[in-house]
Formats: sequence, C-alpha cells, structure tokens
Amino acid sequence: MRALRHYVRILSFLTALILLSIPAVQAEEGLTVAAGAGYKRLVDELCASYTARSGVAVNKIFGNMGQITAQAKESGAVDFIMGDKQFLDATKLGFTDELTIGRGKLVAAVAKGVKIDNLDALTDAAIKRIAIADSEKAIYGHAAGEFLNHKGIWQQIQPKLLMVGTVPQVTAYVLTGEVDVGFINLTEALAIKDRVERVIPIDEKLYSPILIVAKRLRQSTNTKAAASFVAFLQSEEAQAMLKKQGL
Repeated sequence: MRALRHYVRILSFLTALILLSIPAVQAEEGLTVAAGAGYKRLVDELCASYTARSGVAVNKIFGNMGQITAQAKESGAVDFIMGDKQFLDATKLGFTDELTIGRGKLVAAVAKGVKIDNLDALTDAAIKRIAIADSEKAIYGHAAGEFLNHKGIWQQIQPKLLMVGTVPQVTAYVLTGEVDVGFINLTEALAIKDRVERVIPIDEKLYSPILIVAKRLRQSTNTKAAASFVAFLQSEEAQAMLKKQGL
C-alpha cells in the first residue's frame, strides 16, 4: 500500500509537470498577424514562406485598419499588426517593436473597356462610378480622399462615389465592371494589372506619405516565434517578395 501511494505521488508529480509545460509549448506554436486587406496577397505569401522555413503556423486577420486594430484590442490575441505607421501610432494599442516594411503607393485601376488617359477625366460624364475604400478607416481610402481634394474634385464627384470597406472590395468592383475606376494600392494593382484596362500611378505629393510597418503588440507572449518572424521579414527572401510587390 505504501509503495502504491508512493507511485501515485510520483505519477501526480509527473502529470503536473507535463500540464505546466503545455501552455509554454502552445504559446510558441503559432503567431497571429493582422494586416490591412490591401496587403492580403503579400501577407499570405510572406507567412506561407515563413511557415515553410520555421514550421510556425500563422493565423491571419485582414480588414481595414479600423477593423483590425479594434479586433486586436478586443481579442488580446494578436502578435503583429502590419499597416500604416501613422494610423497605428495614433491608436491606443501598446507596441514593443517596429519594423519598416516599405512605402505604400496609391494608384487608380481602370476597368476593362473604360478609355481614359488621366484622372482629369473623373469628372467627365462618361465616368459613371468611382470606388474607394472607407476614407476614415482604410488608409488608401483616406489617401484617395486627400488626392481628390487636392485635385479640387472631391465634391464634384460625390454622386459617382461608391465607398466600400476595404481595398479588395474596390478591386472586386473594378474587375466586375460595376465601377469605372477604383483607388487601390500598388501591391493590389500589380496582382490584377492584366485584368484591368490600365493602372494609373498617382503623384505621391498629392497625399500623405504611407509608411508600411510591422508592429509587435505588447500583449504578444510568443517571444521566440515573434523574434523568428522579425528575422524572416529582414531576410533576403522576404525583402525580394516586398520589392516584387511594389514596396
């Protein structure tokens, strides 16, 4: 009986050690990365390569910047946010590290069959619908609003304007021909350039600079995985992807 009690105590002790070790292992098993929807293709590609190299799974969240920052605050489960530095700096989220990804660029995607040479034509009667992302929550929607105001045509085109939640939604409307012109980021435009009439670059002086960064949240507990993710983003492989995607 004494031997049995001794065995049970040893077994209980070993079980407790195993249970205590599980959270620490699980905490390093994966990362959660939130990003602006306009960079979905890029983030998917980066995370797939990172997982292939490290074996660390990445859960991804996409939306406009307002959506993803709100979700990060409410869930407490996001490790990194990738998006506009100015917007992120203005939030009440706590960050510990920041890595510059590149400079974002605003462009106009013109739907197939729509013949315009420049964006002065936005006020023409032939242009019926123009799409932008939410100018209050999506950085490229905000940039589009700044550009249109600089051009002095923001009020004039209001009847034509379709405001949607995210950049990919703008892209979808352009590709289906439901709008004539949509304002998106260059990274998104490069992925669809063969499916639109043309992509018109916009003078970067006509909207506020867009610096894309990856910020680690203070709430992140995945220390080792986070460090390896930052190292990957600085690698030649990741830098080549960023350059290819227009950043």
